[in-house]
Amino acid sequence: MPANSLPNTVALACSRIRENSGGLRENSSRLHGNILRLWKSHDFRCHQIELLPAVKLARMVAAMLRVLLPLAALGQGTAGASARFKSLKCPAPTLGTTWEVLERDGAGRDVEPYLSSLGHGEAGTGVVTSPSFIVAGDKITFTLCGHDGPGGGRGENYIALIDVRTGETLLKAEAPANDAMQERSWDVSKFQGIEARIEVYDGNSGGAFAWLGVGRIDAGAVLRVDFRQGIPDGWNRSEQPAVVREELVPGGIPFLRNAAAFSLIPKGGVVEIPCGFSSERLFFLGCTVPGGQPLTTYGSIEVHYRTGSPDVFPLMCGFTLDGHNKLLSPSKAIHLHASSDPFQHYLAIRPRQEVIEKIRLVANPDAGSLPRITAITCETPVESGHLGPLPDTSLSPEETAWIADHTLSADSLDLGRIVGEIRKSHKMPE
Repeated sequence: MPANSLPNTVALACSRIRENSGGLRENSSRLHGNILRLWKSHDFRCHQIELLPAVKLARMVAAMLRVLLPLAALGQGTAGASARFKSLKCPAPTLGTTWEVLERDGAGRDVEPYLSSLGHGEAGTGVVTSPSFIVAGDKITFTLCGHDGPGGGRGENYIALIDVRTGETLLKAEAPANDAMQERSWDVSKFQGIEARIEVYDGNSGGAFAWLGVGRIDAGAVLRVDFRQGIPDGWNRSEQPAVVREELVPGGIPFLRNAAAFSLIPKGGVVEIPCGFSSERLFFLGCTVPGGQPLTTYGSIEVHYRTGSPDVFPLMCGFTLDGHNKLLSPSKAIHLHASSDPFQHYLAIRPRQEVIEKIRLVANPDAGSLPRITAITCETPVESGHLGPLPDTSLSPEETAWIADHTLSADSLDLGRIVGEIRKSHKMPE
């Protein structure tokens, strides 16, 4: 198969879907677009794709279809849906702003407080804007840190001086490709008398080398900021809109997540998800935290019932959370299993056999980083308006055994043993 026939192959596959999925015909063009977008998202340049053998190209298409076709089949109703696993419908999160004053850099190291776009992790994007001011001096100095992609130079993470009247970008400095603060300066002598503002952009939504930080800005008496003292009044931080883009994460335990959201937990710290049914198990996808430190509790999962007190499970790094890495920690204390997304794992919880009124996901405001929970799958035969279908699936014997051995319940929590295991694995003092 020639390389340039790959889009035609995708189109043919979608045509076959269209022929065999009556209720989905009106969505086939969107499906076609999704497959092509996935194809284009591979890190291949056109000349490299031309060199790929036909077998590899076919496998790429097959992998994309394996993700999209089960989700497409669900669009026709419950045919092909799992009777055992269902997706808990979660409210679209309030994404807030990724710009915060933090005391850690992109590698999780302690640093002096600075204005950082890591509030929503490396994938967070947004802009922060200063109040307007009249350029009065010859020079504006500032300190920057951070990155704009692994090789830099993408033009997505930068600080800019903007003409308020025209909106024109007068000067710009890109991320310095360094975790440490770097001093930069602009010669603004020719802009004296212009009303301007400073805008700091993070437009890079990548998972690594995709953040920016500002330590201080000095434009003279008209604008002088040291972010170690916090964010001054008048600075505007854009809020990211709560976009919903459903994405199937297939596997032994399937999940349906909002691919546009970093976490179900908003920056405000709490989300409540209504239930109204009983469930054999609850599975939580994500379970990572940027720059996570072992033994730090970044939040909790609360399972509230119609009667009695809630069950509370700590979101502790080294136990129910891990760092934002591709490989899981080898610690015996980790109660997470790999999913088909190598950067997200899942946690299994056994609730009491009572009707669950709601699930609360809570962030610890003192921990700094936001724990990442992206989807919830319920193991239940119950039909409910709060539950959605997932594709039928089968678990391997190994995954079945892992779930049996690692499912948490309120009466099985032994935090003393867990803390001891974490200390031992990370060679931490008692």
